[in-house]
Amino acid sequence: MPTPRQVRRSPLSRINPFLKIGLSFGLIGLSLFLRHIAPMLVLLGGVLLLMTQLKLRPLILGYILLMVCIFTGSTALLLQNWPEAIFSTLRLLAIVLPTPVLALTTPPADLIRSLQTVRLPSFLTLSLMLIWRFFPLMQQELQRIWEANQLRGIDLKWRPGKWFSGLMVPLVFQMVVYADEVTVGLQTRGYSPTEPRSNSKPLHWRWADTLFCGVAIAWLTLICYLEWGR
Repeated sequence: MPTPRQVRRSPLSRINPFLKIGLSFGLIGLSLFLRHIAPMLVLLGGVLLLMTQLKLRPLILGYILLMVCIFTGSTALLLQNWPEAIFSTLRLLAIVLPTPVLALTTPPADLIRSLQTVRLPSFLTLSLMLIWRFFPLMQQELQRIWEANQLRGIDLKWRPGKWFSGLMVPLVFQMVVYADEVTVGLQTRGYSPTEPRSNSKPLHWRWADTLFCGVAIAWLTLICYLEWGR
């Protein structure tokens, strides 16, 4: 399991996880109701601004751009309508990007502390934490599998036909191994969902949380105004 040090330290990583989780759900829900291009661009522009905190490798960004172009082109061919295809692509990005972006900037320890403060059942807290950390773990494993193929002389960049057997199948097996390691780790450490939990470093509300909350509310208000206020 990734440690807190593996989460990129950035100003966004210090924000209260509750705020980031709420913003993620809010953006996804709001993107489903938008019907105009201007508010969708404002929403997606803000998400892309948050992505600057991740410092993704240019190669990964290139592949993301390639997949977006392929999706847009195929959608345009099916609908015979380029504006509608572009809007569908923007909506898809607005739905898909917020959760992994905010997950990659949330240390697992902070997520656990925040969930413990609301007295959720232990099994639910553990399940949510594992799901939340799945996205960065999957990205790390994809990078390792890609590099392993390159060491064997297989350049998947120019062989998309090998992506399923050379990329997706190893990823599924790695996820199974990851699940087994988590299970063994919990058992060897005597984890019990019925035992009371302690918290040596509880989360506190900071001035940065207030600033982030104000900016997020202004951002969502602007999106709503552009969609329904005029």
